[in-house]
Amino acid sequence: MTAERHKPIRVLLVDDEADLVDFLAHRLLKQGYTVSAITDPTEALEIVRKQIFDVALLDLKMPQMDGIELLAEIHAVQPYLEAIMLTGHGSTDSALAAGRLKAFRYLIKPYDYDELIQQIERAWVRREEILEAAYNRELQEAISPGHTSHEILHMGDELRRKYERD
Repeated sequence: MTAERHKPIRVLLVDDEADLVDFLAHRLLKQGYTVSAITDPTEALEIVRKQIFDVALLDLKMPQMDGIELLAEIHAVQPYLEAIMLTGHGSTDSALAAGRLKAFRYLIKPYDYDELIQQIERAWVRREEILEAAYNRELQEAISPGHTSHEILHMGDELRRKYERD
């Protein structure tokens, strides 16, 4: 089952190259995405604590904090966010580290823009599938014997908010 999109994909873009961030953010906005474009990883962490994102585009090499460390910090706050690592300095070690943190993709700069868009769309679908499975699992637990109808309805409302099931 492929997820159907009702809202724009919320993209977090973090790269220390301001010109690249501005250019890419502009193109992604024209594509219909909601974009938060940031050049400082610590600022990105503050925003992640306040806003929910679907997909993050993270530069691997940044002076304040590398993309791998940033991804670990982001997943502590938003475990279902899918990440695409972008790097001009790819290595087997960094690719393996990104994989251990369950990064969706690892793209080498310069990457093909159409390929990036395809990966964002695929990452969003994967996130939706994971959220749906987690929601259904917790909902089944909530429906288990021993709960009143009122409790089940209340838990269902809480789960819909938690898993963004409108």
